[in-house]
Amino acid sequence: MAATKRKHDGFSFLLGATALTIVLWYVPYADRLVYPLRIFVTFMHETAHALAALATGGAVERIEIASNGSGLTYTRGGWSLLIASAGYVGTMLYGGLLLMLSKQAKHARLALVGTSLLVGLVTLFWVKPILSFGFSAGVALTIGLAATLYLATARVTHFLVSFLGVQSCLNSLFDLKTLFLLSAHTNVPTDAMTLEQMTMIPAILWALAWVGISLLILFLALRSYRSALPKL
Repeated sequence: MAATKRKHDGFSFLLGATALTIVLWYVPYADRLVYPLRIFVTFMHETAHALAALATGGAVERIEIASNGSGLTYTRGGWSLLIASAGYVGTMLYGGLLLMLSKQAKHARLALVGTSLLVGLVTLFWVKPILSFGFSAGVALTIGLAATLYLATARVTHFLVSFLGVQSCLNSLFDLKTLFLLSAHTNVPTDAMTLEQMTMIPAILWALAWVGISLLILFLALRSYRSALPKL
């Protein structure tokens, strides 16, 4: 019974986090309320670029995060195709992983510990310069996540992980929508445009490929909740 209740809690928190996200879309000035989450998602996007560089034998020079939610990752070496693709797909992969882990409270807490450590280490070693918005934001996010672990109840932590997962997935999809429109109608520098210049494959096709991969990741993450669905 306890295991069943925990599964239902995970499903209920997923629905609650999704409902809260939808409500925030229609609340005036809600963008200010979720601004820290926007910066958090940017951190995940740039971290994915950095990890892809390391995984393919490259090196990370620095990460820059701007107050408008944009970011840049400077790397050397590595497999450029994977590095450029990692931002959007990596953010969705991270969000999907959070959704899967948030099915159970014990995994949700572990996910928040890992996220706090990840943001802290990325900030310490890669976000530069130290006297910048990005570094200050990284420190604030790390402290906020760590404080939640220390002060919040298990259920609050569980819900927060679900909310972070939903926000990461939806923000990734919204960013991909923007990327698709930019690729279709402009020559604005983007990850997709970088790959077009490298491969001669149109940026819009790269954007579509990332959309497809991201939707597949989201589908698989949500499918894992099948066992938590209440029996009718």
